[in-house]
Amino acid sequence: MEHEDNIDKFLKYFIKGSQKLGFSFQEDILEKFCLYYKEISIWNRSINLTGLQTQQEQAVLLFADSLAGSLAFHKNSSISLIDIGTGGGFPGIPLKIAFPNLECTLLEPRGNKTAFLHTVIGKLELKGISVLQKRLEDCQPFINEEEKFDVAISKAVSLEVILPYVKNILKENGKLVVFRSSNIDNRDNLQGLTIDREIPYELPYEFGTRVLSVLKHVP
Repeated sequence: MEHEDNIDKFLKYFIKGSQKLGFSFQEDILEKFCLYYKEISIWNRSINLTGLQTQQEQAVLLFADSLAGSLAFHKNSSISLIDIGTGGGFPGIPLKIAFPNLECTLLEPRGNKTAFLHTVIGKLELKGISVLQKRLEDCQPFINEEEKFDVAISKAVSLEVILPYVKNILKENGKLVVFRSSNIDNRDNLQGLTIDREIPYELPYEFGTRVLSVLKHVP
């Protein structure tokens, strides 16, 4: 009963929070988000998938905030996206649930978390999504030109860590999208990438302002 109550609270916060960011979903999609939340809650007892404790924090800072990543690309196009350092699947899995046309790869080096990702992808019956158990710096030998991505996105890994390696996995004119708390200050050391735009947005329930920094790979 308590677990069902937690799911109901999560769903209430998620629906209102995502609506404030401009997203709304049919019942079948909401069911997938609830199942994903349930699996996160179960696995988090043995694997550190998130340190966020309340239903409101998880609904907004994990789920709804992940959806804001779509502000950086065309939602209805069949783009290829790689989620760098995805951990428990954020932002990649929420984006895939919301926008099924995405071809999504989840990049995560830790085996216990990739086990979770494979399990939840199966339970959600998601197609066109895969898991790559690698570190970003080790990806180059495994990704040829045809397999490079239109968009690389990260919610958990800093821009400074990503920049030296991201051109190895991005197509020409591909975009790097990084969730940040503020705009990029140092624009002189972007490892050959250029700032395409920076998109500010306000998180619901007074969780503050965030910025999507969108950088472009122009060889």
